Amino acid sequence: MPTKSTTASASAEAATTADSMPATAETLARYRVLPKGAGLIYTGEFDPVTGASLTFERAVVVEGVAPALAAELEDRGLVEVLGPA
Repeated sequence: MPTKSTTASASAEAATTADSMPATAETLARYRVLPKGAGLIYTGEFDPVTGASLTFERAVVVEGVAPALAAELEDRGLVEVLGPA
């Protein structure tokens, strides 16, 4: 059984999977970034000046996320799922 990792790359992998899944407004979720997830959850975009990945800070609410991605991040203790978007 594979083990779960709490690295930023795992979050990016989950985000990539979520982007490839078709979703409707009814199937999307929203979550709040917890202190443990601050700076680890990112959009997949990069700052054009510094080249650093754009991350979410603590307490930011992210909407329009695939439920499977939100559940996996919650299992890792990085976010709190708030329900449907």
